[in-house]
Amino acid sequence: MKNFIGSLASFALVIALVGAAPAPQTERPLPNRFERSANVDVPIVLCIDDKPSAGGQPSGAAYAKAAANGYRSVLTLRTKQDGVDLVRERLTVEQNKMRYFNIPASAKLPRHQQVDEFLALVRDKANHPMLINCAFAERVAPFMMIFRITAQGWNEDKAVEEANRSGLSRDQLKKFTNDYLLRLEKKRA
Repeated sequence: MKNFIGSLASFALVIALVGAAPAPQTERPLPNRFERSANVDVPIVLCIDDKPSAGGQPSGAAYAKAAANGYRSVLTLRTKQDGVDLVRERLTVEQNKMRYFNIPASAKLPRHQQVDEFLALVRDKANHPMLINCAFAERVAPFMMIFRITAQGWNEDKAVEEANRSGLSRDQLKKFTNDYLLRLEKKRA
């Protein structure tokens, strides 16, 4: 679980370097200066902690640090039901001159349209670098799994294995992947 969470945190912190190129196959790159400086102010960044009660809302100081370190956007997968004031978060992010995006993912497996939106935002270089927030590791895992396959060239088994470490069932993930990729193939045809 810790390797999965660390891998997801690394993704959020290096999204600007991803583009459409295949990702390096290392477990975790050396921390960048934002990661080092935000360590205390960002208790939940892309599910560093998969229990929201054990962590907290990224502080205004964390967003200020992200902006000072060149981050252009923030994407949150949280909903109002998570107990987060999304309006306040948007204002804080925008006061720090960053773009704010919200894909409210309340189910363990997102809708295909939510994945499409996630992929469009993450692939848009105007949003890079991007900081991604969520409350649960299993919530972001399916988004990341599809991103790994469609943008980074990971094979399906490897992406499912990584997502499975979040606690989601391998069978559910495989079915979700197959359904999404089949839908994508039909759209392209």
